[in-house]
Amino acid sequence: MNTKFTPRSSLKTDAAIRLVCGLLTALVFAACGGGGGGTSPPPVQNPIPVLTSISPTSASAGGPAFTLTVTGSRFISSSKVRWNGSDRTTTFVSATQLTAAIRASDIASSGTATVTVFNPSPGGGTSGAKTLDILSGVPVLSSLAPSSTPAGTPDFTMTVNGAGFVSASAVLWNGSPRTTTFVSSTRLDAQILSSDVATMGSRPVTVENPPPGGGTAGPLTFQIAAAPSGRNDTCATATPISNGTLRASISPYGDIDVYSFHGTAGKQVTIEIFAQRLDLDGDPSNRDSYLDSMLELLDDTCPDPVLGGTNALKFNDDIDPGVVQDSRIQNFTLPKTGTYYIRVRDFRGDGRPDLIYNLSLSGAD
Repeated sequence: MNTKFTPRSSLKTDAAIRLVCGLLTALVFAACGGGGGGTSPPPVQNPIPVLTSISPTSASAGGPAFTLTVTGSRFISSSKVRWNGSDRTTTFVSATQLTAAIRASDIASSGTATVTVFNPSPGGGTSGAKTLDILSGVPVLSSLAPSSTPAGTPDFTMTVNGAGFVSASAVLWNGSPRTTTFVSSTRLDAQILSSDVATMGSRPVTVENPPPGGGTAGPLTFQIAAAPSGRNDTCATATPISNGTLRASISPYGDIDVYSFHGTAGKQVTIEIFAQRLDLDGDPSNRDSYLDSMLELLDDTCPDPVLGGTNALKFNDDIDPGVVQDSRIQNFTLPKTGTYYIRVRDFRGDGRPDLIYNLSLSGAD
């Protein structure tokens, strides 16, 4: 039997070769990611956006919502337009353009707004800023209520009607600002001081809107009549008036105010009483005292007052019976040309300085 003999030196050489091959195979396998031992590539970094322009570059204070177009570069689908640092609903158009929904509340007041673009992490960041001007327009005045008062009247609220008012609008009395409350774009309320109407004469009333933009409207004229020399309780002592609004009070107790005007047959007149509501206990939801006005329209015979106005051409107690205590005679056709009288009193026969009212008349000569 023949047995093949392998020299010992050959066995050692084969073992060495197998060892080297095994090491090479392991190295190649590891380099190719075999066995899950590889490292994931780093995430892609978002760029920092670049903002070059916005359109429009200005808006009118108090205007409607609008779409802002933002132009630049390095925009991504998750980019956000920021308005004064707060995100706005953003639409990705391209890597160089975004649009954003700007709210009406964002431009309610005049001033400036800062616009930027933000790209989220990883990487990302905030672009440089562009400024959008929120411009006040030039306001317009149409009327004052009241538009006149006797000299010596206590502090009161004057309503200014018009258009183009903003939250920062100021009513100017004779060129000086007065405490102003913004009610709407067509109405402001201003606090007029007793010292403003201490002496008779006329005073200019204007409204000023602040920059950017802005301007001054008016003026309208407020008339301060001479202080009454006596009580106008009868037709003989009636206070002559014309179309417009005046301010007065039922005082002292049991007072009756009588006014006269000239009218033309066939014309329609409207007369209305707006009583001032008083808040005596600090709770604005509960008004404590008011004038419950009674309003009469009389012809030139001026009959004596009778409760219920049975001697009057026209009588009104409540605009809305049982709900609103103001009174109104609306679109009454005058039967003849001549002098007419308006009589105002409290339903309860009350009277004191704080029973203040505005009397409005239209349709007279």
